[in-house]
Amino acid sequence: MERVIIADVKSNNNKGRCTGHYFALAQNYLNLYRNICPVLIGGGPIYKTNFRKKDLFMLPYDSISGKNNIHNKWRVLMNCRYLFNKTSPEDIIILQMAGAVTTFIGITLFAKKWNNIYCIQYSEESISSPIKRWIYKLARKKIKGTICPNSRIGQAYARPYCEVPDYIYPYYDQPLIHTAYNEKKYDFSIIGSIWPDKGVLEAAERLAHTGHRLLIAGNTHDTSYANALRQIAQKHNNIELYIEFISDDDYYRYIQQSRYCILNYQGVYTDRSSGVVLDTLFNGTPVIGHRCNALKFIEEEQVGYLYDDIYHFCPDEILNEVIHNQYTAHIKTYLSKQKEYKERVILFLNIKKQIS
Repeated sequence: MERVIIADVKSNNNKGRCTGHYFALAQNYLNLYRNICPVLIGGGPIYKTNFRKKDLFMLPYDSISGKNNIHNKWRVLMNCRYLFNKTSPEDIIILQMAGAVTTFIGITLFAKKWNNIYCIQYSEESISSPIKRWIYKLARKKIKGTICPNSRIGQAYARPYCEVPDYIYPYYDQPLIHTAYNEKKYDFSIIGSIWPDKGVLEAAERLAHTGHRLLIAGNTHDTSYANALRQIAQKHNNIELYIEFISDDDYYRYIQQSRYCILNYQGVYTDRSSGVVLDTLFNGTPVIGHRCNALKFIEEEQVGYLYDDIYHFCPDEILNEVIHNQYTAHIKTYLSKQKEYKERVILFLNIKKQIS
């Protein structure tokens, strides 16, 4: 029987918590395709905290945050060996490329000729140096294709590719439920991991003196950056700041409680596909962001507002219920297109319908 296995061979264990994009994407693929064929989530022991046993293809090891890097790479390789040995020629293996270079080594060493291996790629980082490109070249002949957010990335990996967003909205045939404009708690929010290249500090500086309610919630390992945010929040009572791990429930609740979410992407984030922007739209909240490649579809789909410089951004222009409702209507239209992306993946992977 053909199975789709969405596998995370790195399986990052962050102090006993499932965090990050890989767990969310695994759930997304399970929701999308389990009514078509058997879908299993490949991950180490940490995955048992978020997923039912019957939905798991258990891998032996987690990579432990803060532990020896060489030991964690060995664990990735052992997970690769186990995955490729325990799957059949009928199985479709979709690899989430955490620890991509080590995973390429694992493919080179352990993948069988009959393994149906596809890789999800969000950027060209995995082939950004001569040594990385050489390692990828060794693995490439065992990889059937790439799932990616744009054609530039697909062409870079020189395999057949399928162009779809990071996440595909699985409830496109159901009404979008969202909080009414006047019931929102925050005017703006910035949710998720906090890094300088996400432009969080600049966004806080811009909105500090406006009186508009701003929520900033997420974790960071940059102590000086966190202290700078705390100093601004202490001086301006319109800013609510939580520098801490945010649970999935709080993450989605904060998005739903916000009139707009701000993605002030800078540096590396300007050209990297973003799961946060899709989480925001899937919860019916328009996006405000810095005009860049990662967010250009926001203007194309009319699901939010982009600026060239946040210091020239005028929040009063979009804090208007009529404008907000227009964006929300366009979000509904955008989500209705998601069925096409779902079908595109089915065709690319040649998934056969087995469940009626």
